[in-house]
Amino acid sequence: MKKTLVLFLFLSIFITTYAQENFSMEYGKVTNYEMTMTEYSKDADAEALVVYDMGEYFFQGDDRRGFILYMKRKTKIKILKPAGIEYANIEIPYYIEGNDWEEIHEIEATTYNAENGQLIKTVLDNKNIYEEKATNNVRVKKIALPNVREGSVIEISYILTTPYFVHMRQWDFQRKIPVVYSKLKYKAIPYYEYVYIAKGTDKFDEFDSKALLQDIRFGNLLYKEMEYTFGMKDLPAFKDEEFITSEEDYIASLNFQLSKIHYPGGGNKEYMSTWPEICDEYLKNDDFGKYVKNAEKEGKKILPSLNLENKTPLEQVQAITEYVKSNYNWNGMYGKYAEIKLSDFLKQKKGNVGNLNLFLTGLLKSAGIDAHPVALSTRKNGIIRKSYPFSKFLNYVVTQVTIDGRPYFIDATEPLLYFSDLPIRCINVEGLVVKPKSEEWAELIQRSISFDQKEISLKIVPEGNKIEANSRFIGQGYDAYYYRTAYLGKKENLVNYLKKNHNIDVIGDIDVTADKDKLNRPFHFSFSYTTNLESTPDKLFIHPFANLSISDNPFKQTERRLFVDMMYVRRSNYKSKIEIPQGYKIEYMPQVQTIDNSVIRMDYLIQNENNQIVITAGYSYKKNIYSASDYNELKMSFAEIIKKMEELVVLVKE
Repeated sequence: MKKTLVLFLFLSIFITTYAQENFSMEYGKVTNYEMTMTEYSKDADAEALVVYDMGEYFFQGDDRRGFILYMKRKTKIKILKPAGIEYANIEIPYYIEGNDWEEIHEIEATTYNAENGQLIKTVLDNKNIYEEKATNNVRVKKIALPNVREGSVIEISYILTTPYFVHMRQWDFQRKIPVVYSKLKYKAIPYYEYVYIAKGTDKFDEFDSKALLQDIRFGNLLYKEMEYTFGMKDLPAFKDEEFITSEEDYIASLNFQLSKIHYPGGGNKEYMSTWPEICDEYLKNDDFGKYVKNAEKEGKKILPSLNLENKTPLEQVQAITEYVKSNYNWNGMYGKYAEIKLSDFLKQKKGNVGNLNLFLTGLLKSAGIDAHPVALSTRKNGIIRKSYPFSKFLNYVVTQVTIDGRPYFIDATEPLLYFSDLPIRCINVEGLVVKPKSEEWAELIQRSISFDQKEISLKIVPEGNKIEANSRFIGQGYDAYYYRTAYLGKKENLVNYLKKNHNIDVIGDIDVTADKDKLNRPFHFSFSYTTNLESTPDKLFIHPFANLSISDNPFKQTERRLFVDMMYVRRSNYKSKIEIPQGYKIEYMPQVQTIDNSVIRMDYLIQNENNQIVITAGYSYKKNIYSASDYNELKMSFAEIIKKMEELVVLVKE
């Protein structure tokens, strides 16, 4: 009784607070305040505002399909700026497989507008509801609310039913726009036991649990429900932040995972496993462990043609990896399991991540290499929470080999990456090494340094008021990969790249040095262009790096809450040679400077020799992951670097 009273008082205060602000939390009711507000007091830049987002999850019995999970949702959004109109386009994905399917029912939506002092309601017409096929098993219901404009208030409600309740839909309390109030109510039944995983928050503004008294009958079953309520208020917009793993890791949300089934007749079935048990399940699976074994057998036919006998173990790994990359293509689909049978993969020479990397694992094992699959979660999918051993959190697989005690991680999906460089999408803290009855975690951190070097020779042409530039770009590691993916064997692609990224119009041909068979080598390309010369009648003002140096600070936030994940250690180098034209001399040159602090190092060297100014500059990150407390120092350091790189050389007539 005391607990109920406390909750009642809390809710009374909670609701009164919103009443004072004149927001209505009642579906179908809008207030004058909601209709006339032009900005949100807590975020003047907000394009739109979620007034409320309320969900209810509960089970109902179906005579044909057993228990069905119902997910009801009601949402109200205020459109504050023209850019916020996009939030009136609603997309609801749902799943279909065989005889089981999800359904979306009772879609209702209304747009409210104030016109000439009148409240005008426009109700959603069914012709504005569309359906789109996303994949073979996923459909998307698309809803375009009518008559939406700046100042509109929209409401939408629907019910989604699903027979798939091992993983309930995640409830996101937070969005890209501010949220005034978000609440989820979940009614548990005694047969399904869930654990909930909160992300992006360590507490709820509202939490309650209570036993409901009403008996519910389904067939021969008689049971009661337990009701849980989770609520949050005044959530700020989740701003897109650079250098994070995934917004999924930081948006305030709630995830339910089925941990146990209690059968009415007695007995239980565990769904919350352990990581060793998950490894064993993978190894027994036809599309994982058995697929690797079949690939290992296939390797006996394939490997003799690769002439591995006189190669070191590392050279053997490289040769086998290159064979897979050169002969099989990735279809763009993720997945820890092989999507198609090995026999079909060998015929089609195309498959998903699981097909390629489990096949690679099998071939390496066939060669006697210590190789194992590593199941992981991609950056976009979020960090693995090791205290919750659910296979669902893993959506990708790569290969680990160990040679002379050193681990290498390989992904066969990217033919333009060096064999032991993982795609950026895979660099996400840790992955699960799949071994029998084992829990072993591999650190998915890229330790090699990538660098980008730009070399520029500048010839000043005062009479033409221009600078003739010859430049060479050199990329190593991931920077070489970026250039290779821009190039793709066509010089015109690099012409377009330079125009898009540096606003450079290339003159003449581009000279490319790219060794396709040695991806650990740098990628070079050279080109010529002209740029405008700033001048007065007797002075020339020269940008030493001809607009190729960094000019935009990547660290723009005023406050950083999250750690800074650079993914890999990187360095940028610049070298400029400026030929002093006849009849001119140096009036001003930038000074030598070094920045060396806990986060970054920058060196700027300059000298004048043989009527030529030579400037060498470069900066490098000291880590690939920084704490949030390092952010301001990174930001200030880069502001100083940009200022230095933009300093001019001034020449004056003799």
